[in-house]
Amino acid sequence: MGNDKSTKTEDNTLHVQSKKLVQSYLHQVFGDTEDLIIVTIWIGRSEGLLCYLNTMTSNDFMMENIIKPITVSDVDWDDNPSELLGVLRYKYFGGLTSEIICLNDLPNKLIAGYAAVFINNIQEILILDAKKLDERSVEEPTTQTVVRGPKEGFNESAQTNMSLIRRRLLNEKLRFEKHTVGTQSGTSVYLAYIEGGIDFEVLQKVRARLNKSKTPSLFDSGSLEEILRPRTLALFPTAYSSERPDAICALILENRMAIIVNGSPFVLAVPAVMNDFFKSPEDHYQWFAFGTFSRLLRYISFLFSMFIPSLYVAVSTFHQELIPTVLLTSIAAQREGIPFPAVIEIVIMEITFEILREAGTRMPRVVGQAISIVGALVLGQAAVEAGIISNILVIVVALTAISGFVAPVYTFGANVRLLRFGVIMLASLFGLYGVILFACFLLIHLVKMESFGYPYLSPFAPFIKSGHKDALFRWPLSVPDGQGSKEDKGGRT
Repeated sequence: MGNDKSTKTEDNTLHVQSKKLVQSYLHQVFGDTEDLIIVTIWIGRSEGLLCYLNTMTSNDFMMENIIKPITVSDVDWDDNPSELLGVLRYKYFGGLTSEIICLNDLPNKLIAGYAAVFINNIQEILILDAKKLDERSVEEPTTQTVVRGPKEGFNESAQTNMSLIRRRLLNEKLRFEKHTVGTQSGTSVYLAYIEGGIDFEVLQKVRARLNKSKTPSLFDSGSLEEILRPRTLALFPTAYSSERPDAICALILENRMAIIVNGSPFVLAVPAVMNDFFKSPEDHYQWFAFGTFSRLLRYISFLFSMFIPSLYVAVSTFHQELIPTVLLTSIAAQREGIPFPAVIEIVIMEITFEILREAGTRMPRVVGQAISIVGALVLGQAAVEAGIISNILVIVVALTAISGFVAPVYTFGANVRLLRFGVIMLASLFGLYGVILFACFLLIHLVKMESFGYPYLSPFAPFIKSGHKDALFRWPLSVPDGQGSKEDKGGRT
């Protein structure tokens, strides 16, 4: 290429001495992409290039922190050329993260949000961190409503999410470990854990899953959750997902690992057991008795959501003798003229409610909630008046749906919705025996299920006495002996 000079070492590292070669190489890698900016600059008496992707940087930041210092630089270029980049790096860009690289590494650095400074007749390239992109501010979580407690929620920036965790855990042993997942997207994934507390086997398993992943892209932690799921059948999630920093920090203090995906406001925590999905940080922000009551209510709501429709089908179809006579007479009167058996009724209503729920989720936020409420009321009332379903069935479906929303983690409640259809089918075929059969199968599955080597039903099965301190009941916070005041001990001040 004329007078262009380049050298190649034994390890295929490409060094350059001409700006034309840099321009040719970048255009070969990036093609004619519109966001690649290559500007000719002068530093003292030497000509060079400034290269960056304007979609990964801020123009104002570039002008103030990189271009302006370059234009006012007065480096003595009569010095040793091999030292000039170092002088420029520390004298004018000491406040920026910088590095000296070779040409081979330049494309990846530009994609990561760095700006590159190249000077003729110098083999290396100086790169400067110029990542200053617009991001969503820290707001209240949208999927986990906060009544009492911190109203900060994670956002799409991994750096912001790590900061929210670090500010709550002022622990010198807190570690953040970076990985890259996605052969095409190159998404940054960070593991957060307390060194010395995390189970090393769990850490190794997560590292191995991330390193072996061949997925082309990763845009949300939900995809990563699927990658981390056990290879065997798992009917419930094995990773805890939350927008709340306080919930994730509480699990890190319990020697769990948080997984932060850049671009996702949902942070994962592993290993997660079933009991974790019934706990909420707000249990610890209010009186312990009410916290325990709320937690027990979630367990009851889980059973209601799972079994109420199937019990209605089983009892009304096969075991009418279990219903009090007055109630049985009322149900029979309501079902008079209904053309479908109970199982068809319940399936129609369940599918209708799922359609309304999905429509309310996908529709614009301004009208979505109104459409869901009005649609449910109008369709339910019209179906009853048309004689398609009975009044008692509307109550059953409504109680089931409301109970499904009690779970603090949405993904856990979504799994229950799918299993509910299975137990309804068994109840329609075998009555209460089918319901009991499903319950036994579910219990056996949960006992056998593991989350990264940990029993999914712990601390209940196997029974771990120390784990019950904050499991089914939320015990009051104790004061160590000798630490209370006289009033605490019943004395007078």
